[in-house]
Amino acid sequence: MIWNVKRPRRRSDVFRSRFRDADGDFPLRQYLRCREEFWTGILKAILLAAFGVTMVFFARTIGGLFEAHGAHLSPWYRRLVQFGLGVVILLIAGRIWAKIRQVREVRQEMAYLQGRIYDSQDSS
Repeated sequence: MIWNVKRPRRRSDVFRSRFRDADGDFPLRQYLRCREEFWTGILKAILLAAFGVTMVFFARTIGGLFEAHGAHLSPWYRRLVQFGLGVVILLIAGRIWAKIRQVREVRQEMAYLQGRIYDSQDSS
């Protein structure tokens, strides 16, 4: 079975790698890692935005259900549900904003590394 595959006891982050955290070396490899993180960040931001839009539609649906079927309920139930959904939507919006800031930082790092790559090609 595929789930019974043993993992090695040693973790790769314990041992020093010549490609990991090398400040002065291998700008192309660092650039490629940044590019991968850039596209991953964009995909995550898009998925978070889709989830946020879905939550907004869900909140509207719940509001319609309270209007149609919740006339006999206490108005505090509706307010509590709206408050909970509002908090969830705001948390998602905060995550989207943080992801956008992270993607911008990665893009700046990519531009810096791209300049280092061009500089190293010119000096060769």
